[in-house]
Amino acid sequence: MPGPRKFTTRDIVLLRKRFVQGGADHAAPHERWRAVRAGSPGSARAFAEYHDLLLFLCAFPPDAEAHALAATELDRITTLLAVRSKPVGRMREQLMNSGIARTPLCAGFGMDLCRWLTDVVPAGITIEPFTGDDDRMRGVLLACALPAESEAMEDAGYTVYERMRDACGGDPERMLGWLVRALDQAAASPAVRNVLWERLSPVLSMKEPAAFLTRTYCRGLVTDLHPYDPAARHAIDPQRIIRTALPSPRRLRANEKVALVYAARGVLIAHLRETDTATYCDPAAAEWQDLGDGLGIALLPLPPGRRTTFDSYVGYVLFSNAVPVAYGGAWIFPGKSKVGINVFPAFRGGPSMLLFARVLQCYAQRFGVDRFEAENYQLGHGNPDGIRSGAYWFYYRAGFRSVDVELAALAEAERAHITRDRAYRTPPTVLRQLAADTMVLELREAAPPPFEPSALIAAVFHGLATMRNGDRAAALHHCVGRVGKALGVTDRQAWPEAERRSFIDLAPAMALIPDLERWPAKDKQAAVRLLRAKGALNEDGYQAALRAHSRLLAAWAAVVHVG
Repeated sequence: MPGPRKFTTRDIVLLRKRFVQGGADHAAPHERWRAVRAGSPGSARAFAEYHDLLLFLCAFPPDAEAHALAATELDRITTLLAVRSKPVGRMREQLMNSGIARTPLCAGFGMDLCRWLTDVVPAGITIEPFTGDDDRMRGVLLACALPAESEAMEDAGYTVYERMRDACGGDPERMLGWLVRALDQAAASPAVRNVLWERLSPVLSMKEPAAFLTRTYCRGLVTDLHPYDPAARHAIDPQRIIRTALPSPRRLRANEKVALVYAARGVLIAHLRETDTATYCDPAAAEWQDLGDGLGIALLPLPPGRRTTFDSYVGYVLFSNAVPVAYGGAWIFPGKSKVGINVFPAFRGGPSMLLFARVLQCYAQRFGVDRFEAENYQLGHGNPDGIRSGAYWFYYRAGFRSVDVELAALAEAERAHITRDRAYRTPPTVLRQLAADTMVLELREAAPPPFEPSALIAAVFHGLATMRNGDRAAALHHCVGRVGKALGVTDRQAWPEAERRSFIDLAPAMALIPDLERWPAKDKQAAVRLLRAKGALNEDGYQAALRAHSRLLAAWAAVVHVG
């Protein structure tokens, strides 16, 4: 690569300490950074670490000058990758799947996300040769074939990959679109299509992904620049932040909502990740909430037909100065919400507690959550990364506490040990003990949730198994008919399709209630409003109706033998 000097990973480590951890002159560009800006990376690792430091400075700049310099440097170093030489070519290959602009991506994603990619990136995407059992995968190819060409598709003289490529006229860039359309035509059920897709497990290849599919350039909504003081991260008070009133939500134009969903999908693809909420979110339902401190959160609800049946899964991507820095979601149910955060690697070591506190603030106030739960996987149970990072103590500092009495006592003993000896670190064996059960953050005194949605799901499963000799289609028909009659619903066919679907989805749980027919008229009417609200553009009305319907919650609690 051109440049008078090659900088090393050590140069970047020292720079990162200066900017991320702070120092006497952290707010001004200094000699060490000037020397790096005059040079070029000596290795792929140095390139990646410098790139991530620059990304950090775009998200959490000490001042406007550093922000502008970091953005300029990102342009400069990624331009270096365009040089056509063997050393640069090797570096590009070494940086495969790094999410850095101008470097290749090679990974597998779900069918729905790939369908979207074929719409927004019409060129430059190919499918890698399949690595699974060819005979096993040929059945999928045959399901996609027209009767007149089935024998050609079945010809064992060609691999599945070769036949698919030939079906596209020999153009590898047409294969992804062909496969998506063929499976759409072969199976009406999204679940069946996804099973067929997973059998093939196609791996996508992009030599140079579009800018919004890279960590380098994926951005959210532009906001006023907010500087970051590294020293301030030690003074974060999560409880104060969570209780601070949110500003009014920002109303978005339709094109801004689309851009926000594109950014959410793009940054996850750049990290080789995928979430249902980003993949399936209808841009019309996406929301943006300013959080202060230069932070903003994109709220991504699931659309009707993709939703969890009883709780409401609302995902998010968190942005700092328009740079996506974290993602996660919450599963909201009356009285509580499961919650989690995943800070992208480039931003770890920064203000992670501030980010999490702002997420909790948003969900607590936007969705009326009184109690947050962190599941044991988030804490490290079956999750080695969680143990290595000491995730338990991260949630503890945010105010979460172990529900199990013995684990709570163990945590307090460990906390006392840490207070006495600053050099002490909780051993992994103890962290695994602490991570065995859920942690809870209670913001207000409130009645605990009457039951878990999973318990109601199990009750529905067993209930359907006992109806109509296990014929689930007949059982579902019976449930829908009985609930419609009990609640006095006579005009369901005139409802919007999504509302009709939500009625059908919830009917098996409603049918478990033995005295449904004898409910007072006002409770029946409230139940009908609730069933319809589950099919609205977002689930706010459903959650509000569920919280208010004490008779329904009590009836379901009785069904699952709680309370």
